[in-house]
Amino acid sequence: MNARPGAADFNRFFRGATYGTYSIFTARSYADFVRSNDVDLARAINHFDADGELIGTLAFAQRGDRAWFGLIGVERAQRSAGLGKRLVAQALDAVRAAGARSVELETVQRNVRAIALVEGFGFTKVGELHVWARDRRRGNAELRFRTFSERAVGEIAGSPAACWQREARSIALAGRSALLRVSGAYAFVRVKGEFATILDAGANDVAAAHTMLNEIDARVPYDLTLNNEPEGSPLSRALRQRDWRIVERQCRMMVRALSSRA
Repeated sequence: MNARPGAADFNRFFRGATYGTYSIFTARSYADFVRSNDVDLARAINHFDADGELIGTLAFAQRGDRAWFGLIGVERAQRSAGLGKRLVAQALDAVRAAGARSVELETVQRNVRAIALVEGFGFTKVGELHVWARDRRRGNAELRFRTFSERAVGEIAGSPAACWQREARSIALAGRSALLRVSGAYAFVRVKGEFATILDAGANDVAAAHTMLNEIDARVPYDLTLNNEPEGSPLSRALRQRDWRIVERQCRMMVRALSSRA
């Protein structure tokens, strides 16, 4: 019996009409996800069947008095049996006992059952986040990679992060990245093989966003994604005017004042 959920578990859980048939993780990307977001797999809430097979899990992270439910997965046959509700209730108890005063998560907009589930525990929608992508460009990469401290990322980003995965600590823990900067905008870019990800980016206005995107196009020739960009941000407004596409829409959900239990 494996007490810690792995990439194969979530790849198995995230199947069907809502998530499709593709794997969301490789072993490496899962390890990166866990490390950079402070997910503590030893604290994951797990449920097993009579044969010791993992049938549901909720993996979460905690930073001080804030918690984040990073991954919630339930075997399809168990999704109408109340297992998801038990996982959320137990995870809330765990983070509450550890001093959390707020909890957040993201879920795809079309997963109406998951949204209804967490709304039943007091979560409310606090924003809409889009995953953007564009295809590779011709040219050679002109990027210099290095590690950044949490403080350095925070000073560059300036404004509050779009979500947990784009906080300064997450960007710093992600390891080596390339920083691109223009007047009024920045982007942290990570490259793995022939694919690249913008770990975090920001722009003061649409004009600065377009300048930043021009810089990215000139220096990042790979297939590229930008995760969890807020709807209506200067970057999102600029991306709509270019050849980028939205590949996923997510709801950011939050309980802002987690009450203590007697």
